[in-house]
Amino acid sequence: MECTLLEAYETTGQLPEHALAELTDEEDDSAAGLCLYRCYRQRPNIAFARALLAELSTRYVYAYTHGGPATTQGLRLAGYLIGLHGDVHDALALWRTKQLTFDTACEFDIQLVAFAGVSQTLAYLQALPDSAAAAAADYLQQCQAAGNFDGLEEYFSPDNLPYWM
Repeated sequence: MECTLLEAYETTGQLPEHALAELTDEEDDSAAGLCLYRCYRQRPNIAFARALLAELSTRYVYAYTHGGPATTQGLRLAGYLIGLHGDVHDALALWRTKQLTFDTACEFDIQLVAFAGVSQTLAYLQALPDSAAAAAADYLQQCQAAGNFDGLEEYFSPDNLPYWM
């Protein structure tokens, strides 16, 4: 895949089907994801990461509700790429991704929601007049108390990639 997906998006504003299929293929998603991660570290593009999360979320929900194979690998990767930018305004979108299904609730790491820092994320979510934001803030507080964010800086460090990458 190399940088095909990112290059195509930068050129056309579209996410090509053949490259997306590699990220949702249960047999090869980790290799394709790692390749995209490496390319993205060299050429970060938040619009691409947000578009990728939106498209993969749509595909995931469709597959999940229609009995097809649905893997969270691509969703986690897109969330991770978004988190690398540190824009707290993405926290609610990532929380909503975590809440798509039972599987995403379990497999989409809470660290992906609190990427900008726990205090900053909580302050942002608590200021939003949104029930999903309130639920996210409550859950983040519980996770903080349980120590889930003790290694948050390492989670987003290029020296310590997440276990699923």
